[in-house]
Amino acid sequence: YAASDLPGVGDLLAAAAVDGLPGDVNKAVIVGQQLAAGETRTEPDGTVIHTLWGEIAYQLGGKDAYGVLAESDLRGTNPGALLTRVFRQCAPCMVLIDEWVAYARVLYGKSDLPAGTFDTQMTFAQALCDAAREVPNALLVVTIPASDIEIGGEGGRKALERLSNVVGRMETSWRPATADEGFEIVRRR
Repeated sequence: YAASDLPGVGDLLAAAAVDGLPGDVNKAVIVGQQLAAGETRTEPDGTVIHTLWGEIAYQLGGKDAYGVLAESDLRGTNPGALLTRVFRQCAPCMVLIDEWVAYARVLYGKSDLPAGTFDTQMTFAQALCDAAREVPNALLVVTIPASDIEIGGEGGRKALERLSNVVGRMETSWRPATADEGFEIVRRR
């Protein structure tokens, strides 16, 4: 959709003194329970991805962006400020991580998985938030489970606590529409 095709967006952009939306935005979409922390993933170009940060870099900018933090991916170590380099190289960019708790809980108590350790995952979470804050044209969206049912045991509970703490430092909370609000949104469309 063009901004002008979305009701109210044109007025919103005008009020914000923004001429338009960026054309191409690089995206990385991560769904935690669909990635196997215990296995590597090979792209058609031969790039072997080990970690969540390797996956994000590759999705944002292919082999070039992955190359910035390839060593950290291979070793399962936190890429730190290299994420900021990836975001700058790929901006404008957006990273969406859903079910991160599901991914991180698999790492809890393990030290021999390609994805790194649980503690490294939490350090990476901080580095990812810092990179998103540092780069003006980067957006990070992380979903956090709302109930204990979704977290899955001790590893999930620890992952939820740590991720909530790290992400919570920079969050802008958003609550999905209720059923009644959803009906009204659809009705107005």
